[in-house]
Amino acid sequence: MKKSFVLFLLCLSGSIWAANMTGALAPDFKRLDQKGQERTLEEFKGQWLTVYFYPKDDTPGCTVEANEFKDKYQQLLDMNAVVIGVSMDDAESHQEFIEKYHLPFDLLVDEDKTMSKAYGVAGGAGVFSYAKRQTFIIDPKGTVVKHFEEVTPKTHADDVIVALKEAQALYAETLEITDKPKKAKAVEVTEMMGSHVVYGATWPRIKQADYPLHVALENAENHIEGKRVMTGRITKVCQKMGCWMVLTDGDVFARVDFNDHAFLIPKDSSGDARVYGHLVEKKLTDEEIAHYQSEGAGELPQSSYEVVAYSVMLMNAAK
Repeated sequence: MKKSFVLFLLCLSGSIWAANMTGALAPDFKRLDQKGQERTLEEFKGQWLTVYFYPKDDTPGCTVEANEFKDKYQQLLDMNAVVIGVSMDDAESHQEFIEKYHLPFDLLVDEDKTMSKAYGVAGGAGVFSYAKRQTFIIDPKGTVVKHFEEVTPKTHADDVIVALKEAQALYAETLEITDKPKKAKAVEVTEMMGSHVVYGATWPRIKQADYPLHVALENAENHIEGKRVMTGRITKVCQKMGCWMVLTDGDVFARVDFNDHAFLIPKDSSGDARVYGHLVEKKLTDEEIAHYQSEGAGELPQSSYEVVAYSVMLMNAAK
């Protein structure tokens, strides 16, 4: 009786302050839902996820909050947003709570407090342990974009919708800025170095060791961080813009991207080249492979390393 009364008070109460996680990567989780199915953060990548923690199934404040999410659930789905609830109740309790109020979303079991601790919402101690009433909105890339440390059960679903609209607008704006290719309008020579022609950024003046492409690919992990000079021969160039090329070295080859279309090279470029940049692991879709092959790239593996180039030096290219 005493335990039930304490938990009843907890469900009526607001949250206890904890470190705000807005802007941080959402902690990963692996929890069972009310049906005993394992749920992870990874499965929600590409969607907007609202994770709301609450103290106890089928108690006044927690019921009000759950029903508000139920009433607004279709609106949230229309925003590509999923809702899951989390408490320290067991699966049977969650299932009864869902059936009693016809809740359309899943509830995760956190009896051992692992997820509550990871998100900084574990409260109480011993038999009086509970999850503080706090909510996290997570974007499609897994970042916490809103952490509600104080929650009013009756209005919380509406508050989440408002925050989601703001976060989604900012997310779309950020994608437009960071993901939109930088379109170069014409081929421009950056500088001449004897008979060599440089495109893109100014060639680094600090002496750089040259790494043949096959050496770089054999030790790919050493060429991901920091910029290096990689050498080989140009065999293919994008025929629509001249915004990428294929660099070969013996039997190996790699597609070279010019820093997100930041610069172009002549479409008829060929011969020896030095590339200043770094490797990046690349997994191509079937559509990307088909596009590159239509541009003359030849056979490309679905998983390989690509070169991100900041400068390209065409050797002995001066007329």
